[in-house]
Amino acid sequence: MQLNHALLLASDLDEMSHFLIRALGLKKGRRPPFGFAGVWLYDELNVPCIHIAKRDDINPERSFYLGHDEKHSLIPSLPTVDHLAFTSNDYHRIKERLTRLNMPFVEREIPEANEHQVFIKGPDGLKIEILFSSNDIH
Repeated sequence: MQLNHALLLASDLDEMSHFLIRALGLKKGRRPPFGFAGVWLYDELNVPCIHIAKRDDINPERSFYLGHDEKHSLIPSLPTVDHLAFTSNDYHRIKERLTRLNMPFVEREIPEANEHQVFIKGPDGLKIEILFSSNDIH
C-alpha cells in the first residue's frame, strides 16, 4: 500500500499551494470540477498527490461528500491532518532548496531506525516530514 493523495483544508488556497510548490517542488495540475474551490498538486511523476480544498467552501452538504461526520467537531483544536510524510533519497537537494528559500526546518535522527527526519512547518499549522535513510545524508 502507498499513499495516493492527501486532502488539506486551507483558509487560503494560494498561500497553501504556493508553500507546497516551493517546499516540495510540486506543480499545479488538472482538477475535476467538484463545485468547490480547490487545487491539485502533482509530483515529479505527474501524480496528483496533494489535493487542497478551500475551508470556507465546505458547507454541510460538501462536508458529507468529503466523508466528514460529527466526530470531527468533537476536538476542534486538533487539525484534520497532523502531518504529511514523504520518503526521499535526495537529502542534499531538498536541504539546499529549503535553505535557499529561507524555509525553516528541523532535523532529527530516529533512534535505531537508520532514518533521518526533516520537518517543515507551513500555513494553517501544516507539518511536513521528509524521511531519508541516514546513509543518504553523509
